[in-house]
Formats: sequence, structure tokens, C-alpha cells
Amino acid sequence: MVSATGDRQRALYHFDNHPVKWVRVTGVVVAVDEFKGKKVYTVDDSSGMCIECTAIAPPPPPTTDAPTLPPHLNQIASLMHVQTAAKKPADDKNKAKGDGKISEGKVVPSVLSPAVPWEEVDVGTVVKVKARVNNYWDTIQLEVVKIEVLRCTDQEVRCWNEVAAFKREVLSGPWVVSKEEEERCRRVRERELRHARKGRVERQGGGNGAAAGVEERRKRKEAERREVERREEDARRRKAREEKLKAKEKMKRYSSLAVLKAAKGKYDALGI
Repeated sequence: MVSATGDRQRALYHFDNHPVKWVRVTGVVVAVDEFKGKKVYTVDDSSGMCIECTAIAPPPPPTTDAPTLPPHLNQIASLMHVQTAAKKPADDKNKAKGDGKISEGKVVPSVLSPAVPWEEVDVGTVVKVKARVNNYWDTIQLEVVKIEVLRCTDQEVRCWNEVAAFKREVLSGPWVVSKEEEERCRRVRERELRHARKGRVERQGGGNGAAAGVEERRKRKEAERREVERREEDARRRKAREEKLKAKEKMKRYSSLAVLKAAKGKYDALGI
């Protein structure tokens, strides 16, 4: 069995050119390891190599520590319980029947909820395992979907015959895909690629639009800053012109100031 890793996270295993989804192993349990949330059964199928089968264990039942009561209080509580049980209406019985029907419904086993007789499987038990192939730290493991206990040798031999017939009738021949199935798979794959490409383009377009919005806001702030600086410069120039005009008017009005200004700096050394 070889693996081919595609776009998916999980490797796709093949037997010749047959894609493999489930495998079945028949053998004896030689070791049982318990970990948090799972059990690992090591199965020897007489092929010269043991295989680890991991099964997700059910959660332990909740433990409720009931407080201890004195004997006389226990007697009173038991009497009250008997009276309450005698007064239960008939609809509670019907409800209990309905709940039993729901609980008796068949649950489809899967990797997350495997069908395993936990109390019966132990070292030395002959089992038939249906599982999914997994690679854990470069070690091939089987993720258990269902475990059946084989009670006698006849059941074990029957499983061997089924495996041999399946290999002879199915796996020995090449796996051929019809033209219709091939065309359907091609259309599905092209549709997936088209949707992925469209989503990527939309994300890129959204990114470009956001960048353009940021650039537009930056340009707007820069223009506002330049406008404020221009107005401040105009105000300074206007104030300087007004001060210059006021000085000229003052010189015209007082001629002595004009004479002092013209002679300023010429006779400073003489103290005049």
C-alpha cells in the first residue's frame, strides 16, 4: 500500500491503483495501552508485522459523591422516596418508554465514535477490526471504526476467506473509472478551482481597494496641511505689508522721525 499526498491534509493510500478508504484486519490482540481519551490495541494478524489500532475511548461516567446522612435521616428519606414513586403519573411512564426508544436507536460507528466492546477486548482476544489508515509520527496506525470479537475459529476462517475473495475479485484487477464518472469528477474539480480563484481575486481586489482608500486619505490630509500653511504664510505677508504701510504713514506725518531715521547710525560714536 502506497500513499499519495494531494491538496488535502490527509494522505490518500492506494493498493495498486485502487484508492483505499477502509481496511480490515483479523488477528489476536497482543497488547493494550491506555492513554487519555483513547486506547491502543496492538493486533498480530500473522503477517509477520503487528499493527497498532487506536480507538477513541468514551468519557468516564461522572462520579457523584453523595453526602452521608445519619441513620434516622436515611429512613425518612427512603419513606419520602417511596411516597413520591407511588404518586408518579402515568405520563411519566410513557415518557420513559419514549426515551428508551430514542436511546435504542442505532448509531452509525465512525472514527470519532467507534463501536468497540470495551469490556470484552483484552490481550489474547481474537478480533476483526475495521479502521482507517493514518500516519502518526512516521508510523502507520489504524483509526478504529468498529471492532468485533471472534468467538470461534470458524468465524476467523470465514474472515480469511472473505479477505482472500475480495483481493481475488476486486483488488487483483485494475481500477477503471468510466467516462461519465471521469467527466463528472473533472467538472467538480474545475468548479472548485474556479471558486477558489474567484475568492482569491476578490480578496486581492479588496486589498487593493483598501490600499487605494488609505492613499486617498493621505493625499487629502497632505492637501489640507498645505492649505493651512499657505493661509498662515499669506497672513504673515499681509501683516508685514500693513506694518510697512503704517511706518510710511508715520514718517510722512512726523518729519523729524524721518530725519532721525536717516541719520541713525552715523553719529553713534560721538554720542549724538
